[in-house]
Amino acid sequence: MDFGKAFTYMFDDPDWVRKLGIGVVVGLIATLLSPILIGLVPMLMILGYSLDVLRNVHNGREYPLPEWEDWGGFLARGFKLFVAFFVWLLPLILVSIPLFIGAALTDSQGGNGAATAFGVLFIICASCLMMLWGLFVVLISPAIYIRLAVTDRLGATFEVGKIWALTRDNLGNVIIAILLTIVAAVIAAAVGSLGFIMLLIGALVTIPAATLWQYLVQAHLYGQIGRTSITPVG
Repeated sequence: MDFGKAFTYMFDDPDWVRKLGIGVVVGLIATLLSPILIGLVPMLMILGYSLDVLRNVHNGREYPLPEWEDWGGFLARGFKLFVAFFVWLLPLILVSIPLFIGAALTDSQGGNGAATAFGVLFIICASCLMMLWGLFVVLISPAIYIRLAVTDRLGATFEVGKIWALTRDNLGNVIIAILLTIVAAVIAAAVGSLGFIMLLIGALVTIPAATLWQYLVQAHLYGQIGRTSITPVG
């Protein structure tokens, strides 16, 4: 895998200024409308666009950035990705119930020692379960992205056996890709914050631009995993 290329490939496209420019405008609209629910729509479009980039990398296209034409498709695929991760993270809500019970027991007025001990035990167990499940979802997240991008089927994100096989057989690259995605997120946050130094107007450009770049880096990394995987993706 060419990890370094994931950070710069978008600038190799002959039409990168226009394509990234449109993406920044979409991200800007998402930022401005974020206080209301409709702001989710342009954000889902960016997610869908990144899935198309992932698929293009998986298919070996020289210039993976697609044209900003299939707006409905971008929205639909972004929504599928949102639903997929919502379902995968749903157990965290269920596991958090013991955490609230434990907090109630430990904070209850006049509670005895046994109740406090049970409350602490609930908190410890729930916290451990939430951490383990969260780490598991992070680990399989590249496979979720890859299978959705390649198959365009929401159901493909819940085929646990295939998701795990894709993760297991590419574990080294998956871990490196996740770590580099975190690095990209840190860089994007730093670049986005530069806008505040240039007053609010600057932030309106740097934040959506950095966020878009972060998603494109992630898409390329995950696309390379799918392309080099010995496990069938589709």
